[in-house]
This record gives sequence, C-alpha cells and structure tokens, in this order.
Amino acid sequence: MKMPAFLCGALLAGGLGLPVALLAAPEGGEAAGPAAQEAADDGLVVQVDFVVPEYKGGDKFRSPPTIDTALAEDLAKRLQLPLQAVPAETSSEAAAAGRDGALRLTSLRDLSNVPPHMAVVPIDYRAVPMAIMRSDTTIRRWEQLEGRKVCVAAGGNHVGTIAGRYRALEQVHPSATDALVALREGSCDAMVHDSTMLEELIRYPEWKKFSARLRGNQRSTLALLVPAHEQSKVATLRRVAFEWDANGYPEQLVKKTVRDIAFEVYLEQDVPDCH
Repeated sequence: MKMPAFLCGALLAGGLGLPVALLAAPEGGEAAGPAAQEAADDGLVVQVDFVVPEYKGGDKFRSPPTIDTALAEDLAKRLQLPLQAVPAETSSEAAAAGRDGALRLTSLRDLSNVPPHMAVVPIDYRAVPMAIMRSDTTIRRWEQLEGRKVCVAAGGNHVGTIAGRYRALEQVHPSATDALVALREGSCDAMVHDSTMLEELIRYPEWKKFSARLRGNQRSTLALLVPAHEQSKVATLRRVAFEWDANGYPEQLVKKTVRDIAFEVYLEQDVPDCH
C-alpha cells in the first residue's frame, strides 16, 4: 500500500516507534508571563466539555477529538500553573471544593447569550457541523440521514444532535479515530464532526474517496468564560487569546491534531482500503 503523504512527515519527525501526538507540538508563541492571580492549591482549574482519559500503557493511543485540551494545557504553561481539567457538569462540585475561580472552555453558538456576570473571551476557532461520506454516496441533504448510520466521536460537539434533529442512527465511538475507521470500513454511512477538522482531513489525497460532504449552518465559536468581576483574569485571558490568534496557534493545533488522527487511522488499516 502506498505510504500516505502525512506519514512521510511523521517518519521524518520521529519514525514509526512513537505516535505522532507524542512528537514535538506546534509552537504557541512566547509565554505571557506569570499568572495574574496567586496559584491555588489545585493550580489552574479549567472546566471543559470533555476530559481526555488518561493514557494507560498498552492501550491504543488516540488523539483528542478537539483542540480544547491542548489550548488549556498551553494556557496553564503560559501562566506557570499546573492544569486540572474538570468536567463542566461538575462546576457546582468545583465551587464547593474551593475552586470557584475555575475557567470554562466551551463552544458557543451565540457569544452574546451568556450570563451577564460572565466575560467571554473568543478564540480563533469557528466551525459548523459537517458530515463526510464516500464520494459515491446518494446522500445529498441532511434530511436523508434519517434511518442511516452516522458515526460521531465521544467528546466531540455533535453527540446526540444528529439523532435528535435528523433521526439518524448515531454510533458513538470512543474517539474521532475510531469513528473514521468505522466510516472507511463501511460500518456507517457518514461521520459528523467539526467542519474545521474535517475540511483539513479531506485535504489528504488518501481521503479523496471520502470527500463528499454536508455542511451545517449553525456556527459555533470556541471561547473562554470567566467571572466578569475578576478583571485581572479577564485581561490575562484576552492577552493570551490575542497572542494565540496572532500566531495562528489554533490553526496549528488543528493541523497537528488532524495529522495525528490521520496517522492513527492509517495504523488501523491493515490492508489497502477496498471500498
């Protein structure tokens, strides 16, 4: 089987012995300096929509389905604080444990539709739902997904939405890698994920046969939420977000994450794709 284009770069970077995600990460720019507030015992607590499971030896390495965790890690590095990512639904527990200064990192459809006591710091990552399918698919409209098998990734932004809106038969996979492998193997008719990620993926020649797509119209923006009265935190986050955007850091993360996922899918393809 011909070596995929993305794999050549991976081999030059470090060989087949390590997952691409364990190689050098993209540069995020200069550190923003010390934290604007004293470090709590827990370090920097960030509420996220999906906490990436800890990697255990012997398991297959799987890249996160979004760039949220990587952004939180870079933020903690810039603030020189240890990171503690907690599920967003446990925010009340975090407050009860003395972590009421926790930040929230999430995707918002309407940046103005947040509680007035919260400040919003948008990040240069915007996406709409997107489905990719085999190029010879007969599916032309979202409504045609009704009764069809659609793969989504746990931790992505679209679990439950396709089934609820279009009556599709959702198959939730542990990772974007596993969802994409299922698509290539014919276990599902479409895979739905963020357009920003999938548009980057289907640039690879190896994905040409799976480049049919449907684009949604509900755009979301990744953003940090922080209590508005904590002005020093707001200022720090705005400065970091500005530097991320100026350096194209979110775009770098998207390219790296997609490259890693494509590599992981490749490793699962024991035989040439026959579809």
